[in-house]
Amino acid sequence: MHRNIYLALALLATTITVPDLHAEEVALDSIIAVVNDDIILSSDFTRERATLLRQNPPDLPTGSALDKAVLERLIIQSLQMQTAERRGIRIDDASLQRAIDDMARNNKMSVTQMREALSRDGINFFEFRENIRKELVISTLTRREVQSNLRVSNSEVEELLNTDATSSRRYELDHILVKLPQQADADLTSAALEVAQSIASEARDGVGFAQLVAAQRSAGNNNVEGGNLGSRTIAEMPALFASQVDGLQPDDVTEPLRSAAGFHVLKLISKSDQAQSAPKRVRARHILASTRNGRSATEAKALITELAAKLQEGGDFANLAATYSEDPSSASNGGDLGWFGRGEMVQQFEQMAFTIAPNQVSAPFFTDFGWHILEVIDQEIDANPRSELESSAREQLRRKKAEEKYAEWLVDLRDGAYVELRGFAQGM
Repeated sequence: MHRNIYLALALLATTITVPDLHAEEVALDSIIAVVNDDIILSSDFTRERATLLRQNPPDLPTGSALDKAVLERLIIQSLQMQTAERRGIRIDDASLQRAIDDMARNNKMSVTQMREALSRDGINFFEFRENIRKELVISTLTRREVQSNLRVSNSEVEELLNTDATSSRRYELDHILVKLPQQADADLTSAALEVAQSIASEARDGVGFAQLVAAQRSAGNNNVEGGNLGSRTIAEMPALFASQVDGLQPDDVTEPLRSAAGFHVLKLISKSDQAQSAPKRVRARHILASTRNGRSATEAKALITELAAKLQEGGDFANLAATYSEDPSSASNGGDLGWFGRGEMVQQFEQMAFTIAPNQVSAPFFTDFGWHILEVIDQEIDANPRSELESSAREQLRRKKAEEKYAEWLVDLRDGAYVELRGFAQGM
């Protein structure tokens, strides 16, 4: 939210005196960062940190690394909102209400019931509403700045279809990034490269990427981040990664790869070939351990892992879904979601549903809704496999270009901004 008026007032005073309390001084909400024409308050930081802890997604950092990630997230959001304001992007109350109505309807409840559920979780509905407005503004801005100008030519599609990438080979990768500002000098670049080379060497000796990231952060180096990138085809990777992974064998580790963001180190976990003909639609069922009811992602993962073990022991999927699944729209049907096509589910869910074969049960996986197990019941294969392959290739290329352009856009936003840290944020 744009708060120029707060900035003007906060520069005049930082405390107020309350005579009735024996002249005790009460601190006002303090400014912890100035971001161009906007400010970030300590209360913004507290709310954002609490939200992330409540959601507790996988690989959430802890301690000072979490604090720094929260602050950086708020800075990026501020820059995006300021850019949106300059572009004249606004979400009016009517559009916002429609989005909230749709959200409630998708969760099989009324707005009043959703409001009561949020209140039980300690979430202020007004703040929730304004956060939805902010997400809609940023989503609109991203479409204009990143996605609207993306073009995939027929020749690019044909080239992809005529390469080895048409085998749909999937690569599961671990990834570490040693971050660098875009205008880093030679000394800073050399130091970051040395860190990346050390990480690659230790990884080849068998040290896990999570341990390497934790060790760097405990040593005070918060410019190192990493995690598992999941399973991707070459077409779904940034070009920098795609140029390296095809020749790798499982457990191989790359040399540091330089990009605008810094130095990347990749480790190949596994690779597998899949059939060329992608399904047009699938029928699937799932079990959901939700993280939207106050349960942490760690607790949800523990539950879904227990249910996955029951399935491996011969448990009945429909019975387990009816008993344990927290998706109210499908649990009563044994988890059956019916038939759906591409673009109808969140990306992680769609990727899993269109990847595994019929009668195959997925490993537990995470989305914004929580932890899932999914089984594909049936598939509908396009009568024109070439048409389906062309459509899939075009979409893969669009996603890769969008991912690369979005990352570059964020780097440009951040590097071109005036950011002044204050108070406790100076120590991050």
